[in-house]
Amino acid sequence: MRIKISIIALALLFCMNAAAQDNRPKIAIKTLENPPDFPGSNIGNGLTDILTTELQNTGKFNVLERSSVDELMKEINFGSTEWAKNPTFAQKGQMLGAQYILMGKVTNFGYTEHRETRQKFQLLGPNIAQTIYQQQADVRVDFRLIDVSTGQTVISQWGEAHKTGGSETSEEARFLRVTKSNSMTTELTSSLIGKTTTEAVKDVVRKLNALSATVREASHQASLSQVVERLASAQGMVLGDEGGGLWIVGLGSDAGLVKGDRLKLTHENIVRDKKGNILYKKAIEIGTMEITDISMGDRSEARFVPASADGSSLPKPQENDTVKVDVEYARALRGGGMPSSVSSASAPPVTSSAIAPAASTEAFLKRADGYLEGRFWSQALYEYNKAAAATAPNDPRVLLGISTARYMLKDFTEANETADKLLQTGSPLKIPVAHNHSFGFCTGELLIQKGQLSFKPHKPDHAFEVVASGLVGVEIGLLPRSVWTSSPHEGRSNIPVFVIRWRDTSGHEKKYDMLPVIYMKNQDVNATRLDKAFPMDDGDISDLGTFEKAMIDFIQRYVK
Repeated sequence: MRIKISIIALALLFCMNAAAQDNRPKIAIKTLENPPDFPGSNIGNGLTDILTTELQNTGKFNVLERSSVDELMKEINFGSTEWAKNPTFAQKGQMLGAQYILMGKVTNFGYTEHRETRQKFQLLGPNIAQTIYQQQADVRVDFRLIDVSTGQTVISQWGEAHKTGGSETSEEARFLRVTKSNSMTTELTSSLIGKTTTEAVKDVVRKLNALSATVREASHQASLSQVVERLASAQGMVLGDEGGGLWIVGLGSDAGLVKGDRLKLTHENIVRDKKGNILYKKAIEIGTMEITDISMGDRSEARFVPASADGSSLPKPQENDTVKVDVEYARALRGGGMPSSVSSASAPPVTSSAIAPAASTEAFLKRADGYLEGRFWSQALYEYNKAAAATAPNDPRVLLGISTARYMLKDFTEANETADKLLQTGSPLKIPVAHNHSFGFCTGELLIQKGQLSFKPHKPDHAFEVVASGLVGVEIGLLPRSVWTSSPHEGRSNIPVFVIRWRDTSGHEKKYDMLPVIYMKNQDVNATRLDKAFPMDDGDISDLGTFEKAMIDFIQRYVK
């Protein structure tokens, strides 16, 4: 008996595992485009192989066979701006059995090295010259995850990695072979560019995992929009009186109706003279019909709900009266959120999505803050905008979040406008910074607000708070390359920093160098050198300069 029970339990476990596997998102991966510097290479194809393997290894995705994906994707013109709206796109995606298509481009695939000669100390014998190659590799993949059924982009993100190292052996020839080879497998096992490539792909997979809730919600909303759009065009008539307050209407499951849907009932009121001639016609809404049974495709059973409280001042339903779907009610019923026009008395059952506006705002902010912490800028912006649309367009938390996300997305015009609104409320604009001083550096936040500039370090030292009268000036200075890195051959530009001068309570003038660290990659605040703690490339430095100019303008306008 125990053996039989064990066999049954194992069978059930197998079925449960199989069902879980079947519920995995089905993703078709289009071969990544090659980096712009190596258009004729095999880099995009090589990274796609790694991406496919890494996604499969998570066990959370059903990754479709690449050969069939690429063959079918050739027939879709991805160069057209309208490709996602073309019905062929959804048809071909469905032929693959895919729910999503992952596509993208290797936007950065770079490697540099500098040769240095050092004296190597030997305990026995003379020192010898030693050649060291200082190396750096940078890889970035921009990707989009597209819902096959709608053609809408549900995730637009990037994965990246940056590594530095030192070796007695040059890897430049290996890098060049990677850019020209038909296969990247061998070169990717141990080289710096190979390790960086793998880390960049893993970053893509990490973001897909982390944003799975966003994918599900976006898919739900897209499907819901399609259902609601279909319901909006549905129209039928009252077919007959069933008795007991129930009626048969000429709309059913074929139109997308479900039990609990409501139909707006319109009666054509006709005014006649004593001879029976029609003097006037007017359509009046006399109530609603609530769907109670949906057993047939072209018709359903509905209960009449009069528009007036006693139901006596308006006519009862009659055959050929017109019914149309209450679209806002249908959206709320399907978990699309409670529309403002639906009263609490007539509202559908509350679902996880149809919650009070204040609670919705807090839920949006919680998700947005999480995305911001995870550096998912597009998703954070989306959630902050939802919070703003719900109840809190001028909430300082919302304005700070939107401005931060927009700065990270390099949308400087919109970011500046939102930051300006934040400062007008009297709330501070917060900037993560590193303060360089003689004993190293410390990190914290620089706060800009009306009449005040302050630095709040993460550790209780080097803090300051100065009002407008004590602020001597703020300008953009350049952090010398010798301070930024210990390598004299490092090919980076000088770093723009805030140079802040103010007078303390005793009247002495002080000066701080503040480095905004919002655009730095893979920060490591435990490092002893600034270049290791806050790595940047030339593009980051350019964005940093644009950001600092905007902050200087805000300080001059609001603090002084």
